[in-house]
Amino acid sequence: MPDRAECFRCGRANALLLAVVLIPAWAGASQWYIEPSASLGGFYDDNVRLSTDDPQSSSGAQAQAKMESGRRTEVSEIGIGARISGTRYADLSEFDETAGSLGLVSAYRLDRNRFGLNANVDYDSTLTSEIQTTGFVQVNKPRISLAINPSWSYSLSPRATLDAQVKYQDVSYEDVQFIPLYDYTFATAALTSAYALSERTTVSGRLSYDQYDAPKVDTRSNSVGLEVGLNHLLSETWTFSSFAGIRHASSETPTNGEIDETENNGPLFQVSLSKRFETGSLSMSASRSLLPSSNGTLLDTTGLALAFNRQFSSLWAFQIDVQGYRNRNPGGEISENDRDYIALEPRLERRLSDSLRLGLSYRYRWQTYESHGDAVSNAVFLTLNYILPREPLGQWLR
Repeated sequence: MPDRAECFRCGRANALLLAVVLIPAWAGASQWYIEPSASLGGFYDDNVRLSTDDPQSSSGAQAQAKMESGRRTEVSEIGIGARISGTRYADLSEFDETAGSLGLVSAYRLDRNRFGLNANVDYDSTLTSEIQTTGFVQVNKPRISLAINPSWSYSLSPRATLDAQVKYQDVSYEDVQFIPLYDYTFATAALTSAYALSERTTVSGRLSYDQYDAPKVDTRSNSVGLEVGLNHLLSETWTFSSFAGIRHASSETPTNGEIDETENNGPLFQVSLSKRFETGSLSMSASRSLLPSSNGTLLDTTGLALAFNRQFSSLWAFQIDVQGYRNRNPGGEISENDRDYIALEPRLERRLSDSLRLGLSYRYRWQTYESHGDAVSNAVFLTLNYILPREPLGQWLR
């Protein structure tokens, strides 16, 4: 019989699913748009497990279906997204996976106030869910993530705003047995004030609080952060934004039958630079923060990202995405879980028709731990994408 916590998580997932399904009916289908899409492709990966000892290769196939729907008025907006996907491996059937997600984005404006509510339910696999933190991709275990994010914004004056938001996330893993994957909850709250010095420059300040709890290993962590920010329009096409500050974290960890309490300080920052082209865009970012992980602890994570896309003609397009992560213990202690990770993925796409695209991409992954050697993976993908134009939902219901 499932325990009370599991029933509670299932109940919340079902309630969110019911709300997302029923909202379009309440609002009137004729006022909504719908945009479905699908993709089908094949791939080959020479190190699926990203292993240092026994790299295993496999070809396979992927299929995905997505649907986006929404409605916008002068005072409100709402969007709903649903996705389901399947991956099958020819030589590693234990890595076959089926994933899905359901999301809600909504906002309502009232005088100087803006109220928002976002929610997500994700059912995925450790093959993809742990990339930012532990990088634990050696086994394929299902993960369920429930997240809700209410927010409120108030316009103090034409130049000044005050924003408050809370996010709660509940993550659980299935069929892990003795595998070190631990369920956790992570709650964050932030209060941000911003002031526009000019049409091109805005300064801001942010106070944040995070709480992490992994009940199966009885670990708890709290952190408080204080940051200042700057957003500046360098030109008509270049934009720079940043937040930087400090954080103080405390944690409780059971050790030899006792509770070990530790405290540490560290930096926080988020920096991004973006450029718009006539037929493309470029964005670069760097960040450092404490992220929740399946290790039963927060991880001090430094992230780097680059994204570039360019439409060369009406038929051809190119894009490249680069990601990098460095994970360390918040207190700076050397751990066997200290990790560095880099992924690079260029992609070339050919438009076959108004709705049909054919894409060819290559993905390079590199990962290393303090206690292991380097692991490298090379993969190629050939994907056919079908995207229908956005249409009123009422036309689909006739």
